[in-house]
Amino acid sequence: MKWNEVTTLEVEGKVLTIKDAMIMLSEDEESPEWPFVECPPGEYIFEINVPSPFHAHRARIRAVESNPELGKEIGAVDVDHAFIGVIDYEKFLNCVKRDYEEYGEWTSMELDDELAMNFSGKIEYQGAKLLYVKAGDGDGSYKCYELVEGGNVVGIECVFKP
Repeated sequence: MKWNEVTTLEVEGKVLTIKDAMIMLSEDEESPEWPFVECPPGEYIFEINVPSPFHAHRARIRAVESNPELGKEIGAVDVDHAFIGVIDYEKFLNCVKRDYEEYGEWTSMELDDELAMNFSGKIEYQGAKLLYVKAGDGDGSYKCYELVEGGNVVGIECVFKP
């Protein structure tokens, strides 16, 4: 399978989450409601599998220098806004809690505009990155799997088209 690198993410926390890109985190949230994995901090690569132009079949984020295999299924992400987002959950949540009203405005303005103009990429909110890609056919429920190398979880993968 051919993977195309979109960007990298310096993970400071230990939780990587895949979510609907436009669904906001809750103001009082303490743990992810979407598929997530616990991984060590470090640099991660966000990649997409795009066999035909502008139609992703898979998206994953994995530790740099890793060559992972698909591990166990960890749930599904329900997408109602056509895009998935990948975040360093703890870092992103800390930024959200600083000013929830501003986060709402950023989501409805900057993030919405970014997704309308691009197929994949990254956008920052107060220094925390949200990586994104259009989810296969758009809205739907997509299975997520942990990525494993040498018995260790090194990332997460979302499958839009098996």
